[in-house]
Amino acid sequence: MLIESHWQALHNLAEPAFKESKTSKYMADALRELGYEVIDGLTPAKTGVIAILDSGANGPVVGLRTDLDALIFTEDGKQIYVHACGHDGHMSMLLTAAEQIKNAGIKKGKVKLVLQPAEEIGLGAKALLETGLLDDIDYLFGMHLMPHNLLSSGQVAAKVNWMACTLMTVELTGLTAHGSMPHLGINALDAGCAIVNAVNAFHLNPLEGWSAKATRFNTGTGSINAICDHAEISFDLRTTLNSSMELLKEKFIKTVQATALAYGTQVKITEVGDCPGTESAPDVLAIIEKAIVKEMGPSALVHEVTTTVGEDFNFYRKLRPSIQTGFLGLGCDLEPCLHDRHMHFDHAQLPHGANIFTNIVLQILNA
Repeated sequence: MLIESHWQALHNLAEPAFKESKTSKYMADALRELGYEVIDGLTPAKTGVIAILDSGANGPVVGLRTDLDALIFTEDGKQIYVHACGHDGHMSMLLTAAEQIKNAGIKKGKVKLVLQPAEEIGLGAKALLETGLLDDIDYLFGMHLMPHNLLSSGQVAAKVNWMACTLMTVELTGLTAHGSMPHLGINALDAGCAIVNAVNAFHLNPLEGWSAKATRFNTGTGSINAICDHAEISFDLRTTLNSSMELLKEKFIKTVQATALAYGTQVKITEVGDCPGTESAPDVLAIIEKAIVKEMGPSALVHEVTTTVGEDFNFYRKLRPSIQTGFLGLGCDLEPCLHDRHMHFDHAQLPHGANIFTNIVLQILNA
């Protein structure tokens, strides 16, 4: 089936995290038709799917991963789902590569296609790892469509450096009082403002990329002549290195606790979610670079790009260090940016991505 036909079908099936039932069925049906062994109905990965092509001979297990979920938007008061992060393109490339690998045949080992739900909420990779179905994978590769400010059409990055990301909420409880008698209350709003200012004053190593910022501040509703007794603040923390994220989280927690104590408020800190930064296996870079050059020539090769975005693919390496991971970035003049409702890209680059995936697998299993 033509890659554009896959894209159109999957684009129209857009579904949110852990609810990608139609999407995963489309993928599973297509792979069964190609002759892959398909495992679905996974716990706790729900809509996740694993597809296997076994050569029958001993050898490495090579995985290709794609994400399934779409983003949620509101239009005309209604919730809609849109593939505004390119996951429809990722799935199309994987299905095309799967067909090409099946037609070419593998001499040894296995291919495992990892169809992952819930990338957008950072829970899909961990859920698939819990199934145990990835424990035998030796190599795992992913690919993402990249925005135009990072890569143009005709360029492919052999390594994408994703940032580590942690999302935190801080819940403050004070004591209400009449606005004319603030000395009788404990103002959670004041404490929250002090916490935001304290976090904004953080300093980490300036030679590393990092940020810590408040993204939401809610104090509820009530009388405006009453002291605010409750506030909730959301924070987004990012670092280029996983080790720096641990230092940033420790600094954040100590600062929030100390500031809340100084203002007399009770505080509850919750880690809502996290994503590790990139820790690519250096041994796979030569394989990836060779595949890019074979498909598109040496002028297409970009050794690496760095983005401030997070990607839960990095949990595979973090939680299973034995897996040699590699993650590519496909230039496709994607505009205006990822997660924009009207995101669009150069579809002519999708076959290149599929061919690079195919070449990576055949390099390893047909050597």
